[in-house]
Amino acid sequence: MSGLWRIVLCFAIGITFCGCNTLYREAVAARHDLMYGTGEAASKRAEKMAASTINRKLGCLELSRIKMLQGDFSGSSAVLGPLLDELFDETNEGPVLKKGEIAGNIMAGTFGDDNSIPYELPAFELLFGLQYQAVNQLSLGERDNARVYLRRATAVQEQLKEENETVASSDEENSANAQNAATAAEQITTSIAPVADTVRASYENALAWYLMGMFLMLENDPSNAEIAYREAGRINPDIAPLTAIPDGSGQDVVVVYEENLIDMREPIKIPLPFGGTLWSVDFPIYRAPAYSPSSVAVEAGGVLAASCVPVVNVQALAYRDLKDRIPGIATRNVTRAAVKIAAQVAANQIDTGSNIGNLAIKLGTMAYNATSTILAEADTRVWLTLPEYVQLARLRLQPEQKSVVVRNTQTGRSCEVAIPEGTGRGMLLIWITDVCGFATANVMEIGMTGPSAWQRTTSLLNP
Repeated sequence: MSGLWRIVLCFAIGITFCGCNTLYREAVAARHDLMYGTGEAASKRAEKMAASTINRKLGCLELSRIKMLQGDFSGSSAVLGPLLDELFDETNEGPVLKKGEIAGNIMAGTFGDDNSIPYELPAFELLFGLQYQAVNQLSLGERDNARVYLRRATAVQEQLKEENETVASSDEENSANAQNAATAAEQITTSIAPVADTVRASYENALAWYLMGMFLMLENDPSNAEIAYREAGRINPDIAPLTAIPDGSGQDVVVVYEENLIDMREPIKIPLPFGGTLWSVDFPIYRAPAYSPSSVAVEAGGVLAASCVPVVNVQALAYRDLKDRIPGIATRNVTRAAVKIAAQVAANQIDTGSNIGNLAIKLGTMAYNATSTILAEADTRVWLTLPEYVQLARLRLQPEQKSVVVRNTQTGRSCEVAIPEGTGRGMLLIWITDVCGFATANVMEIGMTGPSAWQRTTSLLNP
């Protein structure tokens, strides 16, 4: 009986620690629902994740984003705000990200897989969360609150730049496990480097600095606005021309165009040698090639007013994040595999004095290894409703012009964004999100306190 219980226990342990990726599949399904216009179903799936322990933070990100794309800025803010607030300490010097609140090369136990580790936001996801919460607040007419979240977005970049996300390493190991981990990490790094290496760091976001500069200019603080604009230009020199107010009369308008949805991480099995045998170990990887942003023009009054400039390569930020973290991921996964193999070897050598007892131990260990190997998956969790690329344009809009047309010059598809009556006193921010299946536009007048005008519109991307 005791041997039988050992077998049952090993199965239970394997299922408990290795089956933690099921809820993440809800995020994949929610992404699909969102693309095909069933936002309510997408929200329900994200709510399941947000109610979990391991995937709570990721679920909150997905749920807030889905609500935002349905025009529910109050609901999105109610989900996203508390999550972001718990990550920061407010000091006399400004907001400071709490220690340990950014995903990195964390250590983990040898049971299960990385999916059993509570999800922590990578830096690039945190920055987008802060930007989106600023948009939520602007959409609700809360300009001062929006500024708080943009300040956090720039403060995080300064903090992480100073820390440089470096971890002092000890003497390099030459063990078989270390060599296996290095082999796996090199294979994955080589595969994703062409995209990952197009950005310097996953925690740099030019758009956050640009938006902060806009706010500071509206607050008649040109010296600090210049600092923010300069930092945006350092991260992406193409944004520099957009820091100047366009010539001529009329209302100053900034258009943000988010296109497509970020690539999904996929699992890959890499066979590695352990004690004379090959053992396949799971790792996360990106397989999609470099994404080419669309050529997008903004028209007003029937003529070209501005062309969009790509300013944030979200695909590259995600690839860079994985590249920076893969050495730690490889070390953990290889260590787990080595522990399983060592456990089986040890079980085969145990002599309890009873054939039944010996068999029970061997079968129990085999049961755990088999169960955990089948159920264990690479940790492919990532915020799936983020865009692939973000573009920016700036133009002047005349009082008689009551709409702008945003056109994809490659596909020929276009959408018209209506400018609500009563605007014209402050800077307009038009935020368009195009997730291929559908698109939304949100018109905010930054200098004023009224709510935004949200509207569904036509996708510029080929279906």
